[in-house]
Amino acid sequence: MKEVHLVLTEVMIRKYRTEDFDELAKVMDKGRMQELKTAGMEQVFVSLKDAPYLKYFLSCDIYVAEKDEQVVGFVGLGRRRLDFLYVLPGMQAKGVGSALMKTALAKLPRPVRLVVFTDNERAKNLYQKFGFKVTETRTEKWSDEFPVVFSEDTMELE
Repeated sequence: MKEVHLVLTEVMIRKYRTEDFDELAKVMDKGRMQELKTAGMEQVFVSLKDAPYLKYFLSCDIYVAEKDEQVVGFVGLGRRRLDFLYVLPGMQAKGVGSALMKTALAKLPRPVRLVVFTDNERAKNLYQKFGFKVTETRTEKWSDEFPVVFSEDTMELE
């Protein structure tokens, strides 16, 4: 049976505000756990509030997707990079990720790069829909503390 997805039209994309942080962290934490599960790496999960990259994350140009005054997704832009894109699991496949991608691509100069777990097919399908292509695949060990081997793809949009 074919899966049917509803597309949302009442999502608003706006610039991140510091008062969004708690809701944004919930989106990131749920999405990050979902992402890590695709690579079998749940044991390396760290909440955004405790993440070693928190300062870098907050230095990104962040846009949030808001529905009914609740943050349901966000995108974080680095220099020529799409560094973060997360949507609440219950809001995925409803147009939120596409709306965030359109915002990101309107702001970023080309070429645009991103990195995604090789097994994260849902995310890769979204990126490919917007023209991104895999340019490199790397396999490595997460860390000495968590010696899990994983693969990630670099994708680029010219």
